[in-house]
Amino acid sequence: MGTDVLVIHHEPDRYFNSLSDRFPGVDFHSARDNQDVAEKMARIRPQVIFSFRCDSISTAAQGVAVRDACVKWVQVAGAGYDHLGNLDELLCVVTNCAGVLSRFQAETVIGAMINLNFGFFRYQQQQQERLYRKLPWRSLEGQNLLLIGLGHIGRAVARNARYFGMQVTAVRSRIEDSPDADRVCTPDQLPELLPQADFVSLHLPYNEKTHYFFNAAMFAKMKESAFFINTARGNIVDEEVLIAALREGSIRGAYLDVFSEEPLPLSSPLWQLGNLIMSPHYCDSVADWHDRFASFFADNLQSWLADEGLQNCIHRGGGMGC
Repeated sequence: MGTDVLVIHHEPDRYFNSLSDRFPGVDFHSARDNQDVAEKMARIRPQVIFSFRCDSISTAAQGVAVRDACVKWVQVAGAGYDHLGNLDELLCVVTNCAGVLSRFQAETVIGAMINLNFGFFRYQQQQQERLYRKLPWRSLEGQNLLLIGLGHIGRAVARNARYFGMQVTAVRSRIEDSPDADRVCTPDQLPELLPQADFVSLHLPYNEKTHYFFNAAMFAKMKESAFFINTARGNIVDEEVLIAALREGSIRGAYLDVFSEEPLPLSSPLWQLGNLIMSPHYCDSVADWHDRFASFFADNLQSWLADEGLQNCIHRGGGMGC
């Protein structure tokens, strides 16, 4: 019996040549929308799914697909896997691509910090108004960065920040020394850490425990001169409270790559905020990101076909291979 792989993505054809050339004995199929996912699952009965989170395919459709008894292994393209639903309900093995694009996301985060800190966005506003006015600023050196989450991305951000001479405090579930941070603390210490931070950057996975993790109480602890950054998931933050904080000036500004609803509705007040920089959930998507994910998946697929261990196993399910 051959192996069938279903690629769930709105542009799956870009992967087929490289994957088919490397695995001539494997049959690759594509699903571009919800109806396509349902039809291919029923007809092909794939053992493997290569799953991309994308706007054209609902989380409900992906959740149904990965729960089908025919599926033995799901490779997530990216680090986040919340679009699959509760992993505890899955019988298949799940792996992700954590670390593949981490340094690129960290590059964007440090770029946003430089932009916010120096005020490039304010100078752009002045340019539109033909206003020639000098704005004071201070170096990143010596400023305090509070990282909430110290996974692949958090560590990469910490390394970048320390290169600029920043003091880096990281928050994670357990105390564990890290060469990338000056100090590692636990979440219960956030009330004392937030008032000291010049920048707060979120790098948590999204799940039931992190829903609205960053709430009104936490924003209230931040100082007015501080900046807020979220490139993790939109619903980790109470967006209405964030909007109020930016409007009222209780924090100085923010950079967001993720939102509670995506694509961001035209009716969202976020579009109108002058102290906010936004990007459309694309901060780690360098030009060849498709190829990098495909290459990681191909290496894992080679291991899976050889009954060897898989990289980045996040859920064992009832299967083997982790």
